Amino acid sequence: MSAAYILWTVPSAIGVFFAATLPLLVLRLPLVGVVLVVVLAQEIAPNGRFGMLTTFGYQLFLGSGKIPAVLPLALTAVLAAGAQWWPPRNVRLRSTGGVLLGLAVALVALAAVSGLIHGQSVFSAVNQNARPFVLLVLGLVLGLSLRVLGDDWRRFGVLVGAALTALLISAAVAIRLGAVADDRLSDYFVYYDSALPAIAVAAFLGTLGDRGWRWDWQHMVVAVAGPLLLLFSFRRSVWLAAVAVGVVVLVLTWARWKPMLKQLTFAGLVVAVVVLAAPGLAADVGLRSVGSFGTGSADDRPSGGSWVAGSTPSRPATPSNPATPSKPSPTTPSPSPAQPVTPKPSTAAPRPSPKPPAPDSAGLQAASTSGHISDLQVGWDHVRANLWTGVGPSSPQLSGLTASASTRVYVHNELLQNWLRYGPAAPVLVFVFLSVAGLAALGRLRDPSSDVVVRGAAVFCLIAPLCFMTAPFLSETSRWPVLMGVAAGIVGQAVGTSRGDNARSTSGGGQ
Repeated sequence: MSAAYILWTVPSAIGVFFAATLPLLVLRLPLVGVVLVVVLAQEIAPNGRFGMLTTFGYQLFLGSGKIPAVLPLALTAVLAAGAQWWPPRNVRLRSTGGVLLGLAVALVALAAVSGLIHGQSVFSAVNQNARPFVLLVLGLVLGLSLRVLGDDWRRFGVLVGAALTALLISAAVAIRLGAVADDRLSDYFVYYDSALPAIAVAAFLGTLGDRGWRWDWQHMVVAVAGPLLLLFSFRRSVWLAAVAVGVVVLVLTWARWKPMLKQLTFAGLVVAVVVLAAPGLAADVGLRSVGSFGTGSADDRPSGGSWVAGSTPSRPATPSNPATPSKPSPTTPSPSPAQPVTPKPSTAAPRPSPKPPAPDSAGLQAASTSGHISDLQVGWDHVRANLWTGVGPSSPQLSGLTASASTRVYVHNELLQNWLRYGPAAPVLVFVFLSVAGLAALGRLRDPSSDVVVRGAAVFCLIAPLCFMTAPFLSETSRWPVLMGVAAGIVGQAVGTSRGDNARSTSGGGQ
């Protein structure tokens, strides 16, 4: 089923490659296979400015079909994991995992029923509204299965670290070729999907204080790849979330301060060398930071974009098929008009040295920040006007909100958007879900026996809610729900009293 759907939705040589390899991967390693797909495949289409180097595999999210190919892949993985669970002897579901699973299923039901009440067909109600929450449920099941999936447990850390390293190399090549996001801001910031730097931060902070840390090349590469991917990413919200969660991790693991200090010193020195050695990078980072905290004037606020999450899918922009404001990408919030994407071939000749950032770089970024902040006030005003019912999942974009080109109501905040689309029960369910996962994550970080996989998942559970306050990633994308489900499932795992413990013991100290 997965292979046939991939071939249909990605009718190219890449589709043949994906159809031949990915279903087999998720059958052999259900959890690791799905995680590798969502780590490596970016949920953003190439448009001539950033090409295959940094968007490889986007077809799995943005193919020609209405259903992203990652959904049947995740379903295949769940069935494969279920086969390893069966028969379900000596297996118990921890209360945390049961609560998380119940909340996620309730979100699926609420989104689907809300669509039916507002006149959507069954397919639209499930696919358009509930699909992200279905992916959240599938990710949860996989995460809860980790200790039963012995092979996945042993290979998880190594393969995710290898994937992050490959993406860092791709970013370096893309920077060399000039395939950056917007050279008015920097010649170094690569437009990776926002989920990637969050994963990189989780992988890096998960290693801090980990008992399994070794000064070998695998661990050292991950310790460097994480911060550098965060640095070169185009996502200020993740930067700020990384700082906040990093402080929490340091406080909770302070008893292991000696190994953490060594790891931080090593990673900091490498990042400092890169920043100081690359011409103009230090200045770009400074301007990016200033723009993250500054806000533009009312006249500078973006009023709409040509690429907005929550709208009808669009084909990658090409000379014969230019991107139009009426069909923005459905999955990843994009630069506002304050950060337009200027078409430029990704195979441009290497430049001898980066040019200085444009004089208005900080102002452009501040205007973008202002647009996100204004959405909070405008979105809350709309919520108060529709307090008990919302406006429905099919409502067109509301006046005053930044993403004016969106075909559905879109607010740069997860809770406000869910409230407007599905009523007050939706943000309550999301808030409780994130709170339960966050509390479980804090407990895992404090537990000295937690290995790097559990600690990394815990960090992601703390980073994601902060990012959701700047964009509705959970209900608007396919990548974030899978990752959130997997991470939440890992910190609230189901444990088999015999098979689960055996899976952990066979993993040894390899993580």
